[in-house]
Amino acid sequence: MDLTALQISRGSRTRGITERLFYRVFLPLGVVSNLALGIFILARLTPQGWSGWLEVATGAFCCVVAGWLAAAAWSKSYWHRTMTRQVTVWHQIADTFFNWLEDAPLPPEALRGLKSSLDKVVPTREQR
Repeated sequence: MDLTALQISRGSRTRGITERLFYRVFLPLGVVSNLALGIFILARLTPQGWSGWLEVATGAFCCVVAGWLAAAAWSKSYWHRTMTRQVTVWHQIADTFFNWLEDAPLPPEALRGLKSSLDKVVPTREQR
């Protein structure tokens, strides 16, 4: 059981490092390189014939890819901040609710049942 939890923990840590590296290094490099390539191609164009217009389409496509990558990075950042804020709010709501429950005169076996139900649904840090 402990070995499985350790492997899951290592896997999520490795995934987190890889994900951070991708979004902090490779995605911005992809945006800059695609935008630079698109601008370079579009800046030196004098389209004549179908091959000239193919070059225009290639430059425009590079700019579109750069915009798409930048939008993906912004979207991930935005949703991460939003989810973090929501989790914080729900933690505060849950803390308030459980503080209120602790003050209420409830039978101890009911509280133990609630705690065991929550432990099944929400794993603690040791179980992850």
